[in-house]
Amino acid sequence: MRFIRSLYILFAGILLIGCAPAVAPDARDFILVTDAPNATPSPTPFRPSASTDSPLLLEEDLGVGDIPSPTATAVPIDVPLPVKNEPEVVEPESSQRSQYRLIAELDYAAHTLAVDEMITYTNQTGLPLNELVLAVESNRWPNCFDLKSFSVDGQQTEYRLSGARMDVSLAQVLLPGKMVALSISYELQLPAKRYEEVFGYVGYQTNVVNWYPFIVPYQNGWLLHDPSGVGEHLVYDASDFDVRLKVIGADNLIVAASAEGKVAGDWTLYQLDAARTFAFSVSSRFHVETEAGSHARVTSYSFPGYDAAGQGILEAASRAISIYSDRFAPYPYRSLSIVQTQLPDGMEFDGLIFMGSEFYDDYEGTIKNNLISIGVHEVSHQWWFGSVGSDQALEPWLDEALALYSERIFYETVFPYPVTWWWRFRVTWFSPSGWVDTSIYDGYGFRLYTDAVYLRGAQFLEELRTRIGEKAFNAFLRDYAVTYAQRSATADDFFAMLDRHVELDYSDIVDAYFLNRP
Repeated sequence: MRFIRSLYILFAGILLIGCAPAVAPDARDFILVTDAPNATPSPTPFRPSASTDSPLLLEEDLGVGDIPSPTATAVPIDVPLPVKNEPEVVEPESSQRSQYRLIAELDYAAHTLAVDEMITYTNQTGLPLNELVLAVESNRWPNCFDLKSFSVDGQQTEYRLSGARMDVSLAQVLLPGKMVALSISYELQLPAKRYEEVFGYVGYQTNVVNWYPFIVPYQNGWLLHDPSGVGEHLVYDASDFDVRLKVIGADNLIVAASAEGKVAGDWTLYQLDAARTFAFSVSSRFHVETEAGSHARVTSYSFPGYDAAGQGILEAASRAISIYSDRFAPYPYRSLSIVQTQLPDGMEFDGLIFMGSEFYDDYEGTIKNNLISIGVHEVSHQWWFGSVGSDQALEPWLDEALALYSERIFYETVFPYPVTWWWRFRVTWFSPSGWVDTSIYDGYGFRLYTDAVYLRGAQFLEELRTRIGEKAFNAFLRDYAVTYAQRSATADDFFAMLDRHVELDYSDIVDAYFLNRP
């Protein structure tokens, strides 16, 4: 394991000290319906009322009970602890993906997160670059992001931080195929969590998502969109993550993360490759159950009193991973964490999904409920978002329609095949209308946006499947998932891949569902 601090010797130099006041978020910025991720959250077609009656809203309503040990997955190993002021020189990674190396210390009681970050970025745009653009999502919260130091290749450089956008001027043009290293030191004052959001803390849990500055993709320009009242606006490149996390401030804290951790003294080490995001959640009250399947190790993190629901979503997610691995492509990561939290929906990140506590309240022991249907929806985002990326703001149907239809694939595969129930419960009951190629900026509220992108998207895929046949449809999905793994796809890519597998005319179906024919 290489340590992020070891690179600081190579890039030591004058550090530019900067501190920009955070921009207060507009209220609409944080109406996240399932956003994972896609915050990276991502909206699902169901949004329960934002009840304040949930027993999780009051800390005193939860008994501590028997606290499980932090991880059956955290295996002590003899690895040198990352020492903050004693770097070790190592050679940079050879991978062309961006490398994110983060040393983070979370003070759970103080709600602070101190981070030293190194980004190694290789220019794969094919064009010379004289600037980089970073997303700094934590700066949308007032007084959250406090930048301590910033440098590029160890040298002072000019930058401008405005809201969630950081523009970095490069002292030398970055030619195609060349690499640059950014060093960033900062502290987050984590906000109190709002019901509709994942990011932040409540009395019994802290969720940390989109917590580090990252370089946004470049596709005919830098892809950094503004938030909207619906959907997700962030776009990510596939990157490699090397995270060292230390958590203090309370006893018996359990960390649920996007990857399995290895304990080294007071630190836990995480490695996650070819992912869009790295997220984690911390609580002393998690009840932990793990199932080691043939495709991935799945762990459920639920709260006291929700053992049956935690076990139910654990089994369904494990089964979904098996089904999707067979139908689409191999599961892209080694593990999956399922985390219960205060949220009106579900939200996906790479290797980790958050599920709203109301779904656990309503679980009745079967697979005919929102905990299971939305849970397997979020699991499918490990393929449609995590592995195959897309522009979630301008073409949200590329991941959301496929994720919703993946629910159908799950229900048509498991016994007793309750597909008819699923169609009525999740799709036809809403009598959806609208164009599938709706963006998050078309002015729709939650219901109209969801009906168009999710539900009509699923109906489009069903009609397409019926027209072209099972064999061609399955071959298309598999080819699409494998070809665009660790890449980003567009609507044009989707239909170009489809045309490789289809000889029948399906233009009338496209015309019925898409306003702008791809």
